[in-house]
Amino acid sequence: MHDERTHSTELDRSKDIPISRRQFVRLSAATAGAVSLSKGVAADSTSSAPTELYDFVLGRVDEEYEIPTLVGLRRPAFDALEPYSDDYFRTTTDPATAAWLRLTPTEARDVAELDVVETLKYSPGSNPFWRLGEYANGAFPPVDDSVDHIDYEQMVDGIHHLEAEHGDRVRVRSWGQSPGHENLFEETASDPQELWVVEVTNDIDDEGAFQEKEKVFFSLSIHGDERSGAEAGSRFVQRLLDGDEPTVEAMLDEVVLLFAYTNPDGFSARRQEYLVNDDPIGDPEPENNSFKRVTGTGVDPNRGYPTVGWINPAYYPAEPNGRDLQDDMPGVDDDVPTSPKEYEEIVPDSLDIVEALRGYDNLNYGSDLHGMFWSSNFIEGLIVNDQYDHGELHDIYELNRRTNIRVRDEIESDLDAHREQFEALNREYLIDGYGVPPEYVDQYDTPVPESGYEYGTIFDTIQYTTSGTLISWMSHPEDQGGLGVTMMAHEMGWDNRVFDRMVFRPWLVDLQARGFQEVIRTVTEHAANDVTADIRTGKATTAYVETDSLTRRSSALSFEDIDTTTAREKLGVGKQWTASSVSVPDGTHDLSITVDSPTGPILTKLRDASGRVVRSHDSASDRPRRTAEWSIPEPSSGEWTVEVKTLGGEREATATVDRTVVSSTADTVTSPDPESVFGYEQRSYSVSPLAYFPDYEAYMADGRGRKSGETRGHHGQNGNRGRHGNGNITDAMTGLTVEDIKDGALFRGRSSRLAVENLVVSHADGADDDAYVRELDRFVSNGGNLVLTDAGVSHLGLLENNLTTGITAADVTTFESEIPHFDRRNDDHPLLMGTRNVQREFYNVPPLGYPIANAPATGVAPTAFEDAGGTVAGVTDGQDRLVTAGSIRRDDGSGIHVIGGMLPPAYQRVAHPFGMLEYTATFLSHTMLTNALGFTQRRYVNGDLVETFGTLD
Repeated sequence: MHDERTHSTELDRSKDIPISRRQFVRLSAATAGAVSLSKGVAADSTSSAPTELYDFVLGRVDEEYEIPTLVGLRRPAFDALEPYSDDYFRTTTDPATAAWLRLTPTEARDVAELDVVETLKYSPGSNPFWRLGEYANGAFPPVDDSVDHIDYEQMVDGIHHLEAEHGDRVRVRSWGQSPGHENLFEETASDPQELWVVEVTNDIDDEGAFQEKEKVFFSLSIHGDERSGAEAGSRFVQRLLDGDEPTVEAMLDEVVLLFAYTNPDGFSARRQEYLVNDDPIGDPEPENNSFKRVTGTGVDPNRGYPTVGWINPAYYPAEPNGRDLQDDMPGVDDDVPTSPKEYEEIVPDSLDIVEALRGYDNLNYGSDLHGMFWSSNFIEGLIVNDQYDHGELHDIYELNRRTNIRVRDEIESDLDAHREQFEALNREYLIDGYGVPPEYVDQYDTPVPESGYEYGTIFDTIQYTTSGTLISWMSHPEDQGGLGVTMMAHEMGWDNRVFDRMVFRPWLVDLQARGFQEVIRTVTEHAANDVTADIRTGKATTAYVETDSLTRRSSALSFEDIDTTTAREKLGVGKQWTASSVSVPDGTHDLSITVDSPTGPILTKLRDASGRVVRSHDSASDRPRRTAEWSIPEPSSGEWTVEVKTLGGEREATATVDRTVVSSTADTVTSPDPESVFGYEQRSYSVSPLAYFPDYEAYMADGRGRKSGETRGHHGQNGNRGRHGNGNITDAMTGLTVEDIKDGALFRGRSSRLAVENLVVSHADGADDDAYVRELDRFVSNGGNLVLTDAGVSHLGLLENNLTTGITAADVTTFESEIPHFDRRNDDHPLLMGTRNVQREFYNVPPLGYPIANAPATGVAPTAFEDAGGTVAGVTDGQDRLVTAGSIRRDDGSGIHVIGGMLPPAYQRVAHPFGMLEYTATFLSHTMLTNALGFTQRRYVNGDLVETFGTLD
């Protein structure tokens, strides 16, 4: 990157960066790049004022483009520039006489001829005079003092300035490099940018203390056109060092803050030196220079991490330990695959980030600061797809409870004050950004912020989920390649590129920066809190039915050679449907389709070979997103079709359609060989969702089980298998087999007295065994409390007791969906006590191997359920409307409870190179189960009780 600064400070760009094979190859090839424009072709005047770079920019931009310009003056004759000024016109005389303003090419040529003008320099950024080394308002001025968004080169200069000023508390490091864009000015085929991270703590050079301290991580704008992360994080560092964050500053003896700029390519893409393209491989046509979501290789940087479970085969999961998943050497290993995917060329940044983050000790909390389009919630907290036990759920939900309070206190009144501006901005988006005819605008119910914050799972909040994300990888267990960090993603409203170039709106950026700064404070302060939780049972005992049939083992996989075909097509999109076809051969194992519309929202349909619409997406819905992501397991063969069109009007858009077909000629395939799909060996695993129950027992506070903090793990195979025999159950949580129950284990001796108060059945094993079903009936008839989850709900149609009258096997249906969830819920139902309306998802799908297409749940026909005396907590729509949570209760609250999805077994028929999690029950399903058992959850912060959930007195 060309450096036009006038001060003499030079950055050591190679600091902490060993030369890798990838870098050597890239540097060797750099001189081979061809350029379409030469330096200095544009200036029509004879003035020597424009620098070489400024002259280049003049020749590259259109006549309407306003060039951010630093004007060096021979004397303070600022009046000469007044005819060209606007609201962002700035002047200074220290350390040099200069002005900053935005000039069209014609205006720039005129200004260059003024006799008072000495130089014109290309100077994008929020600080108008950073190229002069002038930091009167700090490296990152407050929004009200800024003239634009923070620029990448300005950011690099600013963080090094802060390091120079605060060397005892700040260290700036590079974790590696991005792929880079082609640099037309420097005439290089690629210009990789450093992956800068700012480390902040007291006594930063004390390495022993540094390693011991708690680390809190913030990813700033991993999508380059979601600017609020970088805007807020950069300014937070400035405020912290200026003494404006006293609470966090007081923690720096114990805490290290890490602020990482995780997508420098997307950040730097608006600079005019670069040939920017969202699809540099498939379509060489350049696009406008603006902040970009993707990197220089056209990939989404937040889909390139080695997450556990299903990964979309179109992605590039970057595992620096290489093909064998073993760390063989310092840095990125030599056996990182080059086939079928070239990781070091396509996702070098993700490889470097994974390797760097694994080098930190005591990295325990973090947030990935994102942006989104419009939303009724200005900020949304996304809880990661992961396996959470009771204590971990309460820890992350306490973090969000406090974030909710603090963000609302900080910005909610100001959101209301700006309501008319949000409404006007939505209208501008629709008409000027999305091409909606003005007469149709009122048909779109675009939200304005009604609240400052909302939180839930990824699906709860933004109504979709995915794999390969930074936050999921960081949160996944260390023994499966993750970091075990308590991670959040925070999404900021009105923070995604709608127009060709992002417009700097100070009122909006200020709200965004303040909101995310409150998130940063809260996450940091939470890291110092001790959050504990328990489950009060009233000494009731609970059994669950265990089985080995739910266990999934990597040793059972039988890999077959497969063929993976990928293709990308760029479509022009208008107001009529445009089609793109994909051929699906016989034996196709998986079809993945991703449709991205970077130029604005579009309507998208996917039709199967018969012409039936099997998926659809409206990217301008009340929860807009520009990417539709679909996976179809075992699709029918033939010609499938993707159809796209704009929302109307004369505006044209573009869409990129990625297709990946995984197929095999073998008659049967247990699972695709991950080496054939991704280049990695299979990580070994043995998982069962029934691991949930021993984990649950660890927190049962007043039964006879283990207490929070004591040793956790499996008892025997999946729990306490066959440990007590008939009539001798004394532990708070006990695993019983179907045979144990047939032998009378639910009762004391041969009496009708219950040996256990609660029984949980999460599978259909034994449903065809009359003796087992009779024991379940006898348990219910004698006052037992029966909880049926997942496929265990199928027993409801087989039972014959006074609570199940009229319900038959035909009334119970097991179905598949992309993400099992409630479509409607009855917030007043006892099962939902302690939950919020936003909570809809039953379990996280991808970490269990399900490809967001065929995740199972079981429901009951509403009429039959209610005719039996049942009350409905929630229903799920599909081909049929089904009760997926509800109770048939006695007066004391016991009875039969249904939770249609919570603990399914892992799904092994798609590629999952990095293993599986055991269970991913959400706080919603965890709370429904606890309420069904009649227990109470209690949460403590630093020993003080702060929340209770449940009905136990």
